[in-house]
Amino acid sequence: MSENIAKTISRIPDSQSAEIDISTKAGQTIRLNCIYKESHSPEFFLVFPPKRLPNDIDTGILCPISIKLEQKALTLSAKIIAISGDRTLELAAKDTVKPETLREFFRVDTKVTIVANYNPDSVEGDSHSWTLEGQTLDMSGSGVLTIFTEEPQNRNKLELKLSMNNGKDVISCTGHIVRTKRLRKGKYQVAFHFDTMKPKERDTIISFCLQEQRNRLRDKVHTAD
Repeated sequence: MSENIAKTISRIPDSQSAEIDISTKAGQTIRLNCIYKESHSPEFFLVFPPKRLPNDIDTGILCPISIKLEQKALTLSAKIIAISGDRTLELAAKDTVKPETLREFFRVDTKVTIVANYNPDSVEGDSHSWTLEGQTLDMSGSGVLTIFTEEPQNRNKLELKLSMNNGKDVISCTGHIVRTKRLRKGKYQVAFHFDTMKPKERDTIISFCLQEQRNRLRDKVHTAD
């Protein structure tokens, strides 16, 4: 462990908001919000809402973590060294992550078809299944901004399907709604955060976003010429 990363961790104020990507033994990546808690640097704790941690966490894989610090964010990789109940992870920081490696947070304007689907866990209660088809406005490896002609009736445990490259690549994942905004002419702008997604599918989205950016840069060069 380098002295620099230990010093960096020791300077993080207690109870900061954070976000972590947790890998499961099934090969899925789950992104969760949590709270950073101090320990003996370079070790620290992350505390989660009840019943959000998966049961099959793969502790052998390093986890990318983003800790919010005022107007910036510190991103690092850490190893899970202990799981305490269903709300707390104890981790040891391994290294900070350079901004250029954070490709999953890179966002690009793009229009592709998206389908959001909700199926309640039980037939009991007031929730009913529904499906909405819309179009994306922008996308990254962590989420997507969309336009729908109806407002989604549920915010969590949503199944999302993205059709990219003229339908050649179809990405299926789960997610939740971060925010909803009503627009004119009966349309709704909806921002989704991806919760569970296979690493291969996340890589496909990232590659698609990078290619879309390259296409736009090339078009700008041609226009300038």
